[in-house]
Amino acid sequence: MPQLLGGSQKPQNQPTAAEITEGRKLSELSERTRLLEERIKQARERVQVIDETNITKVKELRDSINNLNEEMSSLRKSLDDIKEVVRRIAKDMGSTARLSDVRVLEKYIGMLDVTRLVTKDEVLRIVKDEISKSKTKK
Repeated sequence: MPQLLGGSQKPQNQPTAAEITEGRKLSELSERTRLLEERIKQARERVQVIDETNITKVKELRDSINNLNEEMSSLRKSLDDIKEVVRRIAKDMGSTARLSDVRVLEKYIGMLDVTRLVTKDEVLRIVKDEISKSKTKK
């Protein structure tokens, strides 16, 4: 009857040392799990923010590339137009007079004295005067 009088047996409603240790370990594991879940949640939020930022940057880069492509197309067209104008000028240059040709013409024009040119009426008058002079001499 030692059990009835409070002998060597422990009361049944009190936890044993092993149960207390297991409870503490379970509590620690539960706390660690909660902390890890919180860290995972924060990491997911960071990844989501990074993804959104990357998507925005990719859109901006696409827009920039499209603008650059449009500008390059415009520059190519302008360059083609300039090339065509240069070709036309080069073609026209072949049919223009050279500087040496112009200088030869200047010399001939300089030799031609415009003041020495006579009109038809003046020639007729001079011829009549000469005829009348020759008649008077005879």
